Amino acid sequence: MKLLIAGATLTASLFAFSHAQADSMAEMDTMTLRVASLYGPDSWFTAPMEAYTQRLEQRSNGKLKFEYYYAGSLVPAKELTSGLGSGLFDFGFVLPAYEAAKFSVDVWQGSLAIPSISDPILEVATTALSGYEWTAGLKAHNQQLLDAGIFAIMPSFSITGPYGVLCKEDNATLADLEGKRSRVAGEIWTKEAQNIGLTPVALPITEVYQSFQSGVIDCWMGGLADAGANGFFDHAKYFNLGMGLTAYAQAVYGFNLDTWNAFPSDLKEIVWDETAQYAAELLEAALKQQLRAAKDSVEIGVAYTIPDAEMRAKIDVYHDQVREHAAENSPEEVENPAAEVARLSELRTKWQDILSAEFGFDGNYTSWGDFVAKGGELPDFQPLKARILSDIVTPYASSQD
Repeated sequence: MKLLIAGATLTASLFAFSHAQADSMAEMDTMTLRVASLYGPDSWFTAPMEAYTQRLEQRSNGKLKFEYYYAGSLVPAKELTSGLGSGLFDFGFVLPAYEAAKFSVDVWQGSLAIPSISDPILEVATTALSGYEWTAGLKAHNQQLLDAGIFAIMPSFSITGPYGVLCKEDNATLADLEGKRSRVAGEIWTKEAQNIGLTPVALPITEVYQSFQSGVIDCWMGGLADAGANGFFDHAKYFNLGMGLTAYAQAVYGFNLDTWNAFPSDLKEIVWDETAQYAAELLEAALKQQLRAAKDSVEIGVAYTIPDAEMRAKIDVYHDQVREHAAENSPEEVENPAAEVARLSELRTKWQDILSAEFGFDGNYTSWGDFVAKGGELPDFQPLKARILSDIVTPYASSQD
């Protein structure tokens, strides 16, 4: 793979990791690790990553250092997964969905990021943590990553929230949507659109704003933060997130495998401990960003519509069919797909109960609009670290020894 950066052609071989594993941090040489961040240094998404790597630097007494390459300057989004696996960079967030043939289990698991809770805060947190615990135990998924040279510390962490449909006109009923043209992001959402009577339109996200303006599309399918960040509320004022379309779940956070294998065991223990904090802070940052987008949108007149009973039933039936299909049809590497589908459902129930009973996440809000109107406040995320560590990170780390 060759990349042109600042006029110089760089190859993966130039970045080959050369450190041998030491027995302890005290004996190891200083390692400077390259981080490829898809977003810029001021992004809400980047901040928790930088805080995480800063803590690793501090707790390793400077034996680990991190060098950031922002906004795709080192590797473009579609090549992040290959770049991490080949050693072009050492740590970061990657998108296996761009290489579906190589990561078939990741694509399969992503189709099951199906929302089920109307309260937006509880739904985002439940999806993130249940998906994290589920994929941490999904051996076929992690083996495909290892085979590609990636050691995942978070094999999947979905923080986009449920997808919905943002339209120029009211969209609470199936009749409202019938025949409307909606931009979709891929096959999963093409099928979601067709199920509710929309005509799916494939467009790069960079063309959505103008397409709304020119009348090429009537609606856009996606998540709250993306709608706000891209200015789509300028043209469309009806956002039906309550329909709870499949979230984007194919986010993997990890190290290059050779880099990870060079870490002594006491350094790995620090990495695992800080990963739990990273997960809690990343979830908090995502929900804060979505809340900002919700408040801004309400101020300019966006209405958060709620699906009527007919639409709700139509979507629920379709999602049940998706689960049934996933249980019967999976990549051959997944040994018992029906059991895995059931395990995900059980974990969703588990985390919904934990988040509601122990951490105060359940405010019984019906939408982001309802949350803003009632002056809802986000819960305290700091206590989550201990539960993430005990229930997800520690068992997963033990399975990797």
